[in-house]
Amino acid sequence: MIIIKLGGSVITQKSEYKSFNGAVVERIVKTLKGMNDEMIIVHGGGSFGHIKAKEYGLPGYAGKETIMGMNIVHNDMVELNLKISEILYNNGIYNVPLPVSSLVYDNKKNYAVFKRYLQLGITPVSYGDTYIHGKKIGIYSGDNIAYDVARRFHPSAVVFFSDVDGIYDKNPKTNPDARLLTHIKGEFQHDEMITDVTGGIMNKYTKMKSISDLGIPVYLINGLYPERIYNIGKNNFTGTVV
Repeated sequence: MIIIKLGGSVITQKSEYKSFNGAVVERIVKTLKGMNDEMIIVHGGGSFGHIKAKEYGLPGYAGKETIMGMNIVHNDMVELNLKISEILYNNGIYNVPLPVSSLVYDNKKNYAVFKRYLQLGITPVSYGDTYIHGKKIGIYSGDNIAYDVARRFHPSAVVFFSDVDGIYDKNPKTNPDARLLTHIKGEFQHDEMITDVTGGIMNKYTKMKSISDLGIPVYLINGLYPERIYNIGKNNFTGTVV
């Protein structure tokens, strides 16, 4: 069994509210179908989650503004998830959406239902979402979910799809001299400032390393070239191994 994490930066245009990269998701899903592996799929929010979360002050203490924002962000994430779920279904990956807002609250987490769906050959699909954390309306990221389910189910691998070839020493979108780091172990420094409500590349790397520390191979590859997943473990693999 493998865990697939679809980053918000590749399944949406993060700077344009509710802009869905349907053709990209279609290519990724067709590739995953060809692997014929048991999967848990987790996706981020991208422009369906981050823009309104920031606008309404999420995460933050529960109040009129944040509760209104929670409702908007959650509904937007349901909409994004439906688009992804339909593409999975149309390609023969029968699935069930499992919103984290129903699985995680305060410090309690319950992913037991994932196993029941897997036993029936149904692919669980979860996604970053709002949730209740004490007196706050929180944002629980897809990266956090990927770690949680990896810890519980100990898959053979966790593969993160992003919109770049892997993790670089600098932001490759603004630094032409950025160097792709094919393998990372231990501490890692990056010049990127936090650009979204879930912490950007450093939070992503922290979660990837936490998964790797469980003894699970972790990879980050470019979702625009999903076929690279077939080259994992080979000399011609393009991506980052953590």
